[in-house]
Amino acid sequence: MKLTTRDKIMSAALEHMALHGFKGTTTKCIAKQASVNEATIFKHFKGKDELIHEALEQQMNLVKTEVDTFFHTDHENIQELLLAKIDFINHIYESHKDFFLVTIKEQGSKELEFMYPSIFEYITEELEKELAKMADDSISEEELQAIAMIANSVLLTIILEKMKAECYGHPIRLDIKKELLVEMLIRLWGQ
Repeated sequence: MKLTTRDKIMSAALEHMALHGFKGTTTKCIAKQASVNEATIFKHFKGKDELIHEALEQQMNLVKTEVDTFFHTDHENIQELLLAKIDFINHIYESHKDFFLVTIKEQGSKELEFMYPSIFEYITEELEKELAKMADDSISEEELQAIAMIANSVLLTIILEKMKAECYGHPIRLDIKKELLVEMLIRLWGQ
């Protein structure tokens, strides 16, 4: 599929923001990255803020669609769900790396205020819903929330380690085999 000029500009904005953050990204830099004239950006967007907002919103909607598709797939049991989720999180991070790098680096900035819930909160909520379908009455809602939060916290830590390795050349120090992680979560689950 051929990208439109607008899509090229938004993609270039994400790539540049992933490396240089919001403040280090200018329309001039974006234009160079997208191989367009800077004036072309202003034909499509009112300014840098609108461009950033639309690029992030578009990516967030794409990621949410993929998350929804994943969580609306039937899983036989908790172990299969958690193993598949780990692979899915790795896949979605690789597929939308610039988006994740920007949202992690710029956490707390006003430019991300519109992202509520954040993509990480959204994934946690979706996992919690899926776990609730598999739970029996012996597991409370709070316990389900805790298991979903623990699972996503560990995965976020792994993503952060990958990000540091890619951005700064640091070795990945915190990593865990997915089977061990799932085994530990199942123990928390009590099965």
